[in-house]
Amino acid sequence: MMTKAAWGTLTALVYVLGLGAHAEAQLAKQGTYTSHFGWYAMGKTYELEKGHTFFQGEYSGTNFNDAGTGFLHNTSVVCPGMTEVWEGGRGESQGNCIITDQDGDKVFLVWKCTNPGTGCQGDFQWKGGTGKYTGITGNNTFTGFSIGATSSGHAVWKGEWKLP
Repeated sequence: MMTKAAWGTLTALVYVLGLGAHAEAQLAKQGTYTSHFGWYAMGKTYELEKGHTFFQGEYSGTNFNDAGTGFLHNTSVVCPGMTEVWEGGRGESQGNCIITDQDGDKVFLVWKCTNPGTGCQGDFQWKGGTGKYTGITGNNTFTGFSIGATSSGHAVWKGEWKLP
């Protein structure tokens, strides 16, 4: 049988853990971050001519905040987009992303980059969101890398956000 002190301690622990989870769900009104987005591309690639390809599909995976917690940590990312590449790796990519966090809240962005064959350097802007991300704005940069001749890759995101 548990004593009153043991029940009191257990109740206090549950209460504190509940407050901690709620505090983690809170999002600052503005901030900066660096994160890594690991992705897998699915879609269709067309050869338009020798040395000139066009990919239409989606890049999807998981984003991890470099701090190990906080803004966009452990979120699902789905990015419909297109990539056009000429011989030598020069070209361009562009698209949108839908990011979903653990609470089911979403944030949307539009992105573009150049030279996808050699490390696509570009930028993206927040275009809105749901729940805690409603009204989000901010500018960001990224560099995306394919992993050899596979459909996998990763990108490093750096930027800022601001909420109303």
